[in-house]
Amino acid sequence: MKKNPFKELKKIILLKDKIDYYVVFKVENVLYGLKAEIIKEIIPTLEKKELPNTPDYIGGVINKDNQPITLIDLKKLLSDEYQEYDKNMYIINFIYDKKNYGFFTKEIIDIIPVDKGSLNNVGEEMQDFYFVDNIFSFNGDIVLIINVEKILKNNEE
Repeated sequence: MKKNPFKELKKIILLKDKIDYYVVFKVENVLYGLKAEIIKEIIPTLEKKELPNTPDYIGGVINKDNQPITLIDLKKLLSDEYQEYDKNMYIINFIYDKKNYGFFTKEIIDIIPVDKGSLNNVGEEMQDFYFVDNIFSFNGDIVLIINVEKILKNNEE
C-alpha cells in the first residue's frame, strides 16, 4: 500500500498556527529565546564601535555590508555589568522597525519548535525582566522569550 504524501503536509499545515520557532541562546547562564521569524541572520563577531548618547545597554554598533547593526547587551539590561564583547561572539541580527539590531552571545544552543500552548506567562517575581512576556521549558531549563518591542519602545520613551 502506497503512503499518502499529503498526510504529512496536512499535519504541517495544521500545526503551523500552533508552533513558533525560537533561536535559544545563553547570556551569563540565562537562556533566552528569540522568535526565528524576526531574525535576519547569525553572524560572527565584527569590529565594534561605540555609540555616543545612547542608553547604557546599547553595546555599540557593527557594520555588515554597509548596514549598521546596533548591539544590545542583555546582561546590562538586567544588571550593572557589561557583557564582554570579544572575537568569540555570535551576533543574532534581527529587524525591528526597519532597523538592524543584534544580541551578542558566546553560546547559541539551538533552533527549536515550541508549541504555543506550552508557553507560560511570566509572573510578578520576574518583573526585572520587563522585556519578557512568556517562558517555556527546554531540557529542564527555563527559556525567557524576548519581546524586542518592549526593549526598543522603552528606549524611545
